[in-house]
Amino acid sequence: MILNQYCQLIKLMRSVINEMTKNSKKTTLLVLASTFPRWNDDTEPRFVYDLCLRLKEEYTLIVLAPHEKGAKNKEVIEGLQVYRYRYAPDFLEILAYEGGISAKLKGNKLNYLILPFFFLGQWIAIIKLLKQYPIKAIHAHWLIPQGILALVARLVSRNKPAILCTSHGGDLYGLNDPISKTIKRYVIKNVDAMTVVSYAMQDEIKKFVPTAKQVVVAPMGTDLSNLFIPDDSVKRKPYQLLFVGRLVEKKGLQYLLQAMPDIIKHYPETCLNIAGTGPEQALLEVLVKELKLTKHVFFLGRLSHQALVNEYRQAAMAVFPFVQAKNGDVEGLGLVMIEAMGCGCPVIASDIPAVRDVIIDGKTGVLLESANSKDIATKILTLYTNTPARKKLVTQARKFVVNNFDWNISRNTYSDIIKRLSDNE
Repeated sequence: MILNQYCQLIKLMRSVINEMTKNSKKTTLLVLASTFPRWNDDTEPRFVYDLCLRLKEEYTLIVLAPHEKGAKNKEVIEGLQVYRYRYAPDFLEILAYEGGISAKLKGNKLNYLILPFFFLGQWIAIIKLLKQYPIKAIHAHWLIPQGILALVARLVSRNKPAILCTSHGGDLYGLNDPISKTIKRYVIKNVDAMTVVSYAMQDEIKKFVPTAKQVVVAPMGTDLSNLFIPDDSVKRKPYQLLFVGRLVEKKGLQYLLQAMPDIIKHYPETCLNIAGTGPEQALLEVLVKELKLTKHVFFLGRLSHQALVNEYRQAAMAVFPFVQAKNGDVEGLGLVMIEAMGCGCPVIASDIPAVRDVIIDGKTGVLLESANSKDIATKILTLYTNTPARKKLVTQARKFVVNNFDWNISRNTYSDIIKRLSDNE
């Protein structure tokens, strides 16, 4: 018995040594993001986290994200080393999360006073991590602030890792003051690799910086194998519409609300579930009352991923009436469309450039004229009455997104880029 226990101990030690040796050979990658889960069951967008999870078998991942009250300064989550940098006392760490930095600045101009400390705190944290770990590459999500701070930190560091920057849309389209434009151009020209999440964004960068290096289209993935999948045992509610997203101007929700009276006139059972929160919520709630829609429109707040899946599976269709905001910001891709399609929910969305990466009109979804409530009502009413068309859309849409937006595809694309950068570093 003692001999058997000794053999098991030796086997365990060998396993630990092998794992340590394996990890020591991995390239160390530092990931910078302003959106990352703060705690278990956080409803913050998790695409950066999901990408990291899928890269951890090939790379040693270190994640740097902003701190917020209630979150740990440092922790290990499923093999990811997560650091959260402090930039103010707890009650002032309010710039990130819950709608994002731009929304916080727009909602309260006094928040601009916190911004320099947000930048400084992240910059100092990057320098410390570059000293502490043998980082071969940095993946900076968003041009500002992560992209520029990675470049400036590298300038003053002995460690000179390669830098990959990914733009998700709002940073490219929405920051249009002269200083931001100058910073964006500098980042695009000086990072070692640049990715965007749609072909529309690739075209935008080519126009914005004609001398930019190769810009690769590499959208974030969606879990279309285990999470966002159909469930035939769940019965769809024939007149339930669904909107998912932050309640900000570029989502265009007001146009869907303005279309509701016409839809209800033909189908009084129609209701609209709104999953999400944001700075426009109070204005939208007032609009719901003005349009006498309180018995038909329901604000669900921020939902867990599983609760969101349940909404996608029950809805008759998901509607995304995207528009271009006054400051130029527009949707970079729209992962919510892909999630809905993965769950077998028909999708209607505005005909803006990035949406065309996902919706082939009449084949994978239905395109709307942007900022046109009448067209929204017409398209919804038409799809209500055409069951064969809905079924055909659902089948073709799921096949399309699985072939183009599953996490396996995104992981392989980013892994190849990072490997090339770290090998050349």
